[in-house]
Amino acid sequence: MPFDSSLIDPAVARYRRERDRYVKLADRVAEICRGDVCEQNAIRAQVTFRVKTEKSFEAKLRRFSSDEHRNYSNIDEIFDSISDLAGVRISAYQYEDCNRIVDGLKSVFRGPVNEKDISIDVKDKKNDDNSKYYRAIHVQVSLIDDDLVGTYDNVGDISCEIQVCTMMAHVWNEIEHDIGYKTEFVGLSKDEAYHLDQLGALVRQGDISISSLMKSHDRKRNDQIKKADGSDLGQEFVDVHGFVSRMRDFYGEFTPSFPENSGQLFDICCDLGIKSLHDVRNVLGDLNFDNARKDLVEFNEIISGEGLHELCLSPETSDLMLISLIGKKLDDILVLLKGRAGRGKGRPTRLHRIVLNYNKISHNLKK
Repeated sequence: MPFDSSLIDPAVARYRRERDRYVKLADRVAEICRGDVCEQNAIRAQVTFRVKTEKSFEAKLRRFSSDEHRNYSNIDEIFDSISDLAGVRISAYQYEDCNRIVDGLKSVFRGPVNEKDISIDVKDKKNDDNSKYYRAIHVQVSLIDDDLVGTYDNVGDISCEIQVCTMMAHVWNEIEHDIGYKTEFVGLSKDEAYHLDQLGALVRQGDISISSLMKSHDRKRNDQIKKADGSDLGQEFVDVHGFVSRMRDFYGEFTPSFPENSGQLFDICCDLGIKSLHDVRNVLGDLNFDNARKDLVEFNEIISGEGLHELCLSPETSDLMLISLIGKKLDDILVLLKGRAGRGKGRPTRLHRIVLNYNKISHNLKK
């Protein structure tokens, strides 16, 4: 049977007192998603966050109060069952990037309280019902211990729901949610169902068209580079996406997943004054990929032996260029990174930690 509606008012009062914690959590989770997941891996996406209003929370509980499956016996059970008080949405340009985003989330968050791993729920309702077009990946996360400092030291016991979908899918998801889920009436009319179905088909086709468009754009840019007479080597990278596109062509088959971990590499290259293919060639020369892989494997062996598995480098990604760059420019990079992390400045980035550990163990690496 449904829960006693007398629990609603005290639950709302508790949410009023604690809502600021959910605001802090959602803001920080969105910041991490934007910087450490999307920008770090050169994924084109928009990251937004929201926290349920007090009115929205109350309205949800009143809907739940007529649901026989919502048989809460106390307020704690209410809060434990509602996963989206703090919510972040990552809207990717391309559908194929959604799984890349989820992989990135695994590396920067932990699961909710009492759960080691983040919770992942892949939803594609069209697989079960041809008239349904809802498609998103719901991920439940909490901040890792390193992030539970300062103003975030009181959010370790709550979690945030991250919805990962494409920009096109977001349009259908929101409209269907508003007129289907939140409606005061029972079911959709025939006209509503028809137009939702038409919109859903357009959205799925839109996802395909956007992916094709972005691939065409990359091909055009790469074709222009290949046709150039070499004078374009001095042309500066416009942004991380241009950096990835040109470096992927420059290194070709040696780094098929170059976009992964490329964001911080691009930033440090800019700080070092490496802003074009010409600069890359001047610093790294004709990169010996076999030697670079040996250095990478050796670094991974040492770092794994110290239990720092999260810092292991991947040979098929931009990490192959990173290990070579660190070997050539370690002292300069250490100077640039000095003072960038610590009390009041946040935790060090992945690249920062890799550089510090490389410096620490460099005497053990074969030259």
